[in-house]
Amino acid sequence: MPRRRSTDREADDARLGEIARPEDFALDGTPLISYLWMLSDLPDGDAVGFAICRGLLAPYGAELALIYAVRPDGKALDLVASYGMGRKENAVYARVTPDMHLPGAETFRLGTEKWLSKQQVAEGYPLAAPFFRTWDSQGDFAFLPLRHRGAPIGFMVLAFADPIERSWHMRATIDALLSATVMWVLASSALRGTARSNLAEVAPLEITARQREVLVLMRDGKGNREIAEDLGYSVATIKADITALGQLLGASGRAEILEKAKRAGL
Repeated sequence: MPRRRSTDREADDARLGEIARPEDFALDGTPLISYLWMLSDLPDGDAVGFAICRGLLAPYGAELALIYAVRPDGKALDLVASYGMGRKENAVYARVTPDMHLPGAETFRLGTEKWLSKQQVAEGYPLAAPFFRTWDSQGDFAFLPLRHRGAPIGFMVLAFADPIERSWHMRATIDALLSATVMWVLASSALRGTARSNLAEVAPLEITARQREVLVLMRDGKGNREIAEDLGYSVATIKADITALGQLLGASGRAEILEKAKRAGL
């Protein structure tokens, strides 16, 4: 076997002397152990999101973490953990249904993860576009299914500061993160029991301020173009808002949207 040249050893020494990417080093289980200890105390969603972004995935520049858990009836998923939204809370859905045209909903429904750029999300998913267009960073977004014994129980959304080069190290970290988070979702849901699901059923639907304005103008009998001119948005944006309202309310037409919105107290 040929001996390695001294220049190779020097290059290795120089590389190991730098703090480069996490992939250059052995997998460090300390952040995961800390995360597991924290989850054992069943903290709230803000603490979980913080631990993901500032603990386990900090070396990769994670800036956003959202966790959605499915309700017992399987008809909707609630946002149960979040971190990193800043002032963009109004553009993130507090509740989604599996049939919504959102990458996270598709991940839950199909059981397959999606890694998308900011541009791909904004162009391919109009319901998500307002949030992703205003997101400052240009990194990738990951939409990851949460499964237990083969059954879907929710999904996770992660956003990164820069485009991500996936590797064995990141794959191992992500898999450990998903497994631990699944157990937290199951345990926290079990502790809250039926009280949680009953409260969720009667909780008011949450819509954005613009969607509320659209509803008011729809009640006045205005069409999409008139609403767009009144509010200063494009017709496509107004159509996306009306579609989102229909999906949230389980309605298929303007008349049904208005009727169900009235019943929901919107």
